[in-house]
Formats: sequence, C-alpha cells, structure tokens
Amino acid sequence: MNIEEGARRMKRAGQWMVVVPFFVMLLVMGVVGIFIMGHPNSVYLVGRFGLIYGVALIYLEIPGWVLWLAGWIMEGFAKNPD
Repeated sequence: MNIEEGARRMKRAGQWMVVVPFFVMLLVMGVVGIFIMGHPNSVYLVGRFGLIYGVALIYLEIPGWVLWLAGWIMEGFAKNPD
C-alpha cells in the first residue's frame, strides 16, 4: 500500500470516528427528550443528560479528530513537489 492510500484510509477512518458518535448522540438525545418531556423538570433533566453525554462524546471523538488530522498531514507530505 502506498502512502497516499494509507493517508486516504486514515482520513476516512477518522471521519467515521467523528461522525458516527455525533449522530448516535442526536438519536439518543431525541429518544431521551421524548421520554422525559412529560416530567415537570424536563428541561433540567435533558440539559443535565446532554451535558454528561456531550462530554463523553468529546472524549470519543478526540481519537477520530487526531486520526483525521494525521491522515491530512501525511497526505501533504506524500505529494510530489513540482
């Protein structure tokens, strides 16, 4: 495998590691929001759950951002200077 193909695969894997947790977070927040809406303190509960889940999401996405950035840098080094 050449370096361009490796960089492309690193970027693609990093993108998936960033996008998938984000959409899972949207889905979970929507489901939790629907079930909690009847509760008198629903705004407080959804906000608290969103904060906890948002912090966990950031920790899940950091490796994806790093991998995406490393693939982008590696692709830059692989280009032939003209």
